[in-house]
Amino acid sequence: MHKLWVIAHREYVAMVGTKAFLFTLVMMPILMFGSLLIMPLVNQVSSGKIRKIVIADATGNLFQPIAKAASLRNEAIAKLAAPELAESKGTPSKSANRTGFMGQASDTWEFSETQAPLTEQQRLELSERLRSGELYAFVELPEGLLDLPTETAKAEANEQGEAPPTVSIPKFYSQDALINEVRGWLGGVINQEARLTRLKQAGLDNLDPTVFAKIDAKIELAPSLPMQASDKGKSGKTSAMDSLIAMFLPFGVMMLMFMVILMAAQPMLESAMEEKNLRISELLLGSVTPAQLMGGKLLGNVAGSLIIFVLYGSGGLFLLNSQGLTDKLPVSVLPWFLLFQLLGVLFFSSIFLTVGASVNELKEAQSLLLPVWMVLMMPMMVWFIAIRDPNGPIATTLSFFPPSCPMMMVLRLASGTTVPYWQPPLAALIMVVSTYLIVRTAGHIYRAGLLRNEGVRSITQLFRRSFSS
Repeated sequence: MHKLWVIAHREYVAMVGTKAFLFTLVMMPILMFGSLLIMPLVNQVSSGKIRKIVIADATGNLFQPIAKAASLRNEAIAKLAAPELAESKGTPSKSANRTGFMGQASDTWEFSETQAPLTEQQRLELSERLRSGELYAFVELPEGLLDLPTETAKAEANEQGEAPPTVSIPKFYSQDALINEVRGWLGGVINQEARLTRLKQAGLDNLDPTVFAKIDAKIELAPSLPMQASDKGKSGKTSAMDSLIAMFLPFGVMMLMFMVILMAAQPMLESAMEEKNLRISELLLGSVTPAQLMGGKLLGNVAGSLIIFVLYGSGGLFLLNSQGLTDKLPVSVLPWFLLFQLLGVLFFSSIFLTVGASVNELKEAQSLLLPVWMVLMMPMMVWFIAIRDPNGPIATTLSFFPPSCPMMMVLRLASGTTVPYWQPPLAALIMVVSTYLIVRTAGHIYRAGLLRNEGVRSITQLFRRSFSS
């Protein structure tokens, strides 16, 4: 037993006492979540520009409302960025730092009108100006865009055996037309003007537009979780931020477990390969048995994973506390998280250790670990489906599939949805049995491959070696 703890202490120190471990500890959350912090900075640098948009308005009625709405938008952005500038001049400065939603920088839009309808040559010329950067976008608004849709023209065309009239479709041309803020904003302005115009065409022009806006107002259902006894007397309102937290907090908990497993399992592969290639394992086996060597490595690995969990968990707690979201933390999930994390670390560390002891080159290890990576990444591929339906067939099935069980069960428990009381204990039992079997099998393979010079090249060969000793 003393030898086991000596090996565990050695493995723990070798894991957490290196510069590579500290570097990975810092870089892992940056790689996983850095985009959340970098995107606002990127917006500050890349935005704040003047975007020139040309409108070809064949209706003759849309350019003025669009220009007026754009002017109001630009003034609002300038007031957010520099209130004193907006009050003194009433227009934004080109050098002003314009900020929009959540402090992100926004652009100023300048609309100009051109002759409509456009010819093919004019479209080509405007497209060249787009590619050169002179223009940001140009828009074609066809003549019949604001007409009230009727079935009369279609019926007459059918009676005469003619083709039905084509529907007027507005077109938005830009280098990033598919995902474009201007296109969505223009759609809202055009739809608003289309409603007012079609009211007049329908003979309802005496209706007050404000009354119609009230009639047309959308009704939305606020997402709310089931109430508990402790919620009595509290407000039942759920904000947009609450909805985002309900979606991304379980994902963050699952990502925390993924990072812990990844950082704990990968050193096992490198350690086993190094000891085998440098003949260190031969010296160690002169003093301890293969079972003691593997058991000590796994115990040291589990201890290292707990350090990773404490550091990342403390960082996550500090972040939630700074945002005033500590009450949203699913504390009841913590015991289950620790249990499934330890089992997950043992499960995947055994596999990585076995592969490292059975191969001679990293290329061989990569081919053997590809299926392992696929099952490890599986919960991350379907996390959105699991959040939408935590008790659905996909989430439930993956909760009882050993490789994906730890992360998927923790994701479901952190979602706030009531998981049937028998499922977490059953999943834990399945994971305990699976971990015991995989560690036992890994022990056979580890013992058989540690002193062999030839490496394995397939999973079938790897399992065949476990029965050859």
